[in-house]
Amino acid sequence: MSHPPPFDHPFGTALDRNALAERLEAAAGWEARNRLLVQLARELPPLPDAFRNDEYRVAGCESTAWIVTGWQDGRLLVAADSDSRIVKGLLALLLTAYHGRTPAELAGFDFEAWLASLGLQRFLTASRGNGLRAMARTIHDAIAEYSH
Repeated sequence: MSHPPPFDHPFGTALDRNALAERLEAAAGWEARNRLLVQLARELPPLPDAFRNDEYRVAGCESTAWIVTGWQDGRLLVAADSDSRIVKGLLALLLTAYHGRTPAELAGFDFEAWLASLGLQRFLTASRGNGLRAMARTIHDAIAEYSH
């Protein structure tokens, strides 16, 4: 029997965009922010093996990452996992940004501007930044598919 994706997590609900921004702001310097990303990764439930396959794998990400999306009551649900702790922490950022939001809330959201406001871009290597954008594109594709 297949297990459902772990959509029940604190990202986007108990930990919203503002709370995450406050936690990142309090973490001065890359080492502290890196520790925070690892801590966030620990809070993200693992995906069941049924979702760890090519159907859900993120293209364009050097590390292996999987994203599962769904909709319930007009709200986007996102579950994700990675074999890299830092990438899993970055996935937690994405879930905080997108999970539990309506299409109207998502339409006005500028991910790049939000990421810049968090001050993380300067700490990300080009490869990690590209991977983060690939993961965001995967979520945007799910939003676009739902909206049409």
